[in-house]
Amino acid sequence: MVVFFAFQMPAIAKNSFDAAVPIFLSIVLWLSIILFFVFGIFLSWLDCNIPRDLPVRFYRQARKIVVYDYSLSLNPFARRRVVVKTFDWDNVYAELSKQAGYNGKVYMVRYALILLFCKAGTNEVVDRITLKGNDMTIKGLQWMWAYVRCYMAQGQLHLPKEHPTPKTISLRRSFFTYMPYFDPSMDGNEYRSRMEPIDVILAFVMMWFFWIWLPMGLCHYIAMKCAPEPKWPAEIDLPDGSNPWG
Repeated sequence: MVVFFAFQMPAIAKNSFDAAVPIFLSIVLWLSIILFFVFGIFLSWLDCNIPRDLPVRFYRQARKIVVYDYSLSLNPFARRRVVVKTFDWDNVYAELSKQAGYNGKVYMVRYALILLFCKAGTNEVVDRITLKGNDMTIKGLQWMWAYVRCYMAQGQLHLPKEHPTPKTISLRRSFFTYMPYFDPSMDGNEYRSRMEPIDVILAFVMMWFFWIWLPMGLCHYIAMKCAPEPKWPAEIDLPDGSNPWG
């Protein structure tokens, strides 16, 4: 948005000072431009100050879940801080959410895996977090929840082999964030190997908007480079990686 106004500013300035344009409309126009410009800068600042990741830790022996959360708000005067929350595994439930809408060019559908934390012995939800979101299909989210449940029930030895994504910030990985099926690396090969027919169809539809996804990938790289790395409190992040509850 900021870039758009920067490119359009000469034309806007020329037209706003046209004698045929009433003074009142010129003032409203410039106030709107300033408001949008300031709001765009604020959103850019906010995007670069949100932690790179909001990790979640599962402690099987203690049957605890520790969540690294961030109090995000669009209110420019709100206090933003990291909050570490602890929940009991026995009181957690999972749900799949669906978000759908038309953006003016294509009808888009996205799914998310959400963890619900309830009061003990009830279904009253006291908090919820998004464990994984912005997925085009539910298969990967179902697999992720099955993976977590397998670990909490049987331990690490019974988990299927996986290749964790490196935590380092990569220009290539960011560049293909919104088009992972075009990634020429091993990450792209792994993503393509998991694609179902519906994924292929969606990829074929979405690929034509590469002129949007690729610049967004570059913006993602800049934001991730500027964003602070999450840091657990000392009482949680023990040096030997052991269970904080003994």
